[in-house]
Amino acid sequence: MVLTLVCRDDNDLYQVLGAVGAPQQRATSLRAGLEAAPEGGAVLALADDYPRPALAVTQADLDLARTRRLRLLLEYPAAVPGVALAPPQATQWERAVTASGFFAPLLPPHRILALHGCYYLPTQAAAPHLVVARVAGYHTAVYGLPPTAAPILFQLPDHEALVATSKLSQFVTARYAPQAAWQAIWQALLHWLNPSAPVISLAWTPAVRVQARPETPVSADDEAAALARSTAWFRQHVVFSIDWKKGALEGFESGIDWQGRQLRRAWVRGDCTGEAALVFARDWALGGNPASRTLAGQMLDYVFSSPDFHHDDPADPAYGLNNWYERGPVYYGDDNARVLLPALAAARWLEDDRWDDRILRCLLANLRTTGRLGFRRARIDQHQFYEHDGWQFFRDEDHVHYAPHYQAYLWAAFLWAYALTSHDEFLAKPRQALGMTVAAYPDQWQWTNGLSQEIARILLPLAWLVRVDDRPEHRDWLDRMVSELIALMQPCGAIREVLGAPGQGSYGPPSSNEAYGTTEATLMQAPDDPVCDLLYTTNYAFLGLHEAAAAGSEPAGEAADRLAAFLCRIQVRSTAQPYLDGAWMRSFDYREWEYWGSSADLGWGAWSVESGWTNAWIAAVLSMRAQNCSLFDRSLAPRLGPRLPGLLAEMMPVLPAAGSIGRAEGFRVPGSE
Repeated sequence: MVLTLVCRDDNDLYQVLGAVGAPQQRATSLRAGLEAAPEGGAVLALADDYPRPALAVTQADLDLARTRRLRLLLEYPAAVPGVALAPPQATQWERAVTASGFFAPLLPPHRILALHGCYYLPTQAAAPHLVVARVAGYHTAVYGLPPTAAPILFQLPDHEALVATSKLSQFVTARYAPQAAWQAIWQALLHWLNPSAPVISLAWTPAVRVQARPETPVSADDEAAALARSTAWFRQHVVFSIDWKKGALEGFESGIDWQGRQLRRAWVRGDCTGEAALVFARDWALGGNPASRTLAGQMLDYVFSSPDFHHDDPADPAYGLNNWYERGPVYYGDDNARVLLPALAAARWLEDDRWDDRILRCLLANLRTTGRLGFRRARIDQHQFYEHDGWQFFRDEDHVHYAPHYQAYLWAAFLWAYALTSHDEFLAKPRQALGMTVAAYPDQWQWTNGLSQEIARILLPLAWLVRVDDRPEHRDWLDRMVSELIALMQPCGAIREVLGAPGQGSYGPPSSNEAYGTTEATLMQAPDDPVCDLLYTTNYAFLGLHEAAAAGSEPAGEAADRLAAFLCRIQVRSTAQPYLDGAWMRSFDYREWEYWGSSADLGWGAWSVESGWTNAWIAAVLSMRAQNCSLFDRSLAPRLGPRLPGLLAEMMPVLPAAGSIGRAEGFRVPGSE
C-alpha cells in the first residue's frame, strides 16, 4: 500500500524511500495527506521546519484518521490534542535509547543510538518506545534508564498514531548513528504503519562515510591518494593565519548539529601547529611543493616564537620550554616532544637551520626537568618552578611514572638528540626509564584512557633505543611490546582498545549514568566493545610500527602494512560536510564499520577530529612510507653537535647529583641482567 508523506521533497525519509522503490506519495499538508491516503493506509507528517515545531494537529485530524482507519506518525508537532508539549529543548549528553520491545527483535530495549543535534519537546508518556537520556554505555545503557529519561516516541492514547517529539526522519543529513540501528528503527516504524505490506529495508549512502569496505584491497596508489586528501584537508581546513602567525586549528568538536555540522575547535596549541607543520614539510620532501616548504617554515616560526610559545629568557626557570598553548605556561613533556619531533624532522627536510638553537634549548630544558631515574613529571606549571626554587628540584627527584602516554615521546626525543649530539645524558635517562617501564608491564602501568595507547606509545622510543644502542636486551624489549600490540590487531587491521589493571587508570568507563560526560574517558564501556581509538592509540601505533620496522622488526613492518590499509579504508569522505573530507575521526567501530563509540569524553568524543595528534602523524607516516624513509635520521648531527656545548654550559652548569645516572657506555638498568 502507498505511504503518504507530508513533507518537502528534500526530506531524508522521502528521498530514501524513493531510492529503494517503496510505494509512496507526497502531500503538502496534514489534511491533504489524510484525504489523499488510501483507506486503511498510513500518513507520516514530518517536521519540515525542524528545529522549530510547526505541525498543529487538531481533533478533527485525529477523527478523520480514525474514520478512514489510517495509522499516523506525527513528527515534532507544535500541538496534539491531549498532549502537553513544552517548548523545544536541546540535548547535551543525552542519547536516544530504545525503551520498549517495539523495535525487537531487531533492536532490544536499552539499545543506544545517536540522535545528533537533537531538539525535543518535553512531555509525559506512560510507555514510550524511544527516549533520550543521559546513559553510560557503548551499545547498551548498562545502568538502565534514569528517571529523567524524556519520551521521544510513544503511541497516542486511544489512537493509531505515534508521536515523535524530535525529528527522526533527519537520519541522513544529521548523520544519525549507527546506520544499521537506524535502518532497524525505520523498518520497525514502517512495519507498524503498514503491517500488511512487505518489509521495507532502507539503504542509503551516509552523508559522511568511509572510503572503503574492510575487504577492499589497498594498493600503493590508494595510500598516495589518501595522503593527498589528507594534505589537502590540512591546507584547506586546518591552517589559519593571523598576520604573520600561521597556525593549526586544534580540530573539530565531536558534537554534530541537526544539519550534520561540527564546529571548529580553535584553541591554538604548539603541538598541533608543530605536527601540522610536519605534514607540509613532508609534502615538500616528497613532492617538491614550494608553497608547502614556505608554510611549514612559517608554522615552525610561530611555534618557536616568543612570547607566544618559546621561553627565551635565560633568567626564566622555564627557559627553553614551549608553552602547551599560546601564552599558556603549562609544560607537558609529551606535548613538548610533539613540537620537538616534527621540528627536528622539518629542519632536516626543509634544510633550514633557523630553529636549531631553540630545538636544542627545548631538549635541554626538558632534560633538566627530568628526574634522576629518567621520568619527568607529566605536567609542570610555571608556578611550580618558584615553589621548588627552580628547575634543579625536578632534575634531582626520584620520580617514577610508568605511563608511556606522558613519558614515551620525550624519551624518543632524547634518544634522537643523543644520536645527533652524543651527549650521554640523552641516552642514559631514557634507557634507564625504558628498562624500568618494560619490567613493570603490565600491572604497574598507569594507563590514561586505556592500555592499548600505552603500548602504542612505547614503541617509538624502544625502536630508537635499538637504533642508538643496539643490544639484545633492547631488541627483546622492542620485540615484546610489538608482540603485545600485534595481539590487539583485528583481521581488518584495527587495534582493539583494552583497559589496564583496575585502579591504575586515569579515565576509565563511566561508573554511572550521572558520570557520563563529566571528565575524560575511554571510548569503551565493556571489554568486548569493538572500538579503536585514533586519537590516543592507532595514530601512535602507526608511527611506532613504522619506526620499529626501520629498526629491523619484520613483524612490525607487516603490522604497519595492515594498519596502513585499515587507515586508508576508514578515511572520511564527504561532499555534504567538505571540511571532514580526507580526515580521520577519533572512534571507529570495526564491526559496525563506521565512526562510533561511547562518547563520554568531556572534550574529545567519538566524532572529534584532532589535527595534530591524529591526522598529522597518520599523514606523515603515509608520506614516509611512500619515500621509504624513517623519521629517525642522523643527518643533522654536523649542525647540532657543535652547537650543544655552549647551550649545555648555559643551561645545565651544575653537574648531575652523584649516582643519579650512569654514563652512556657500560650503563645497565638494575635487575635487567
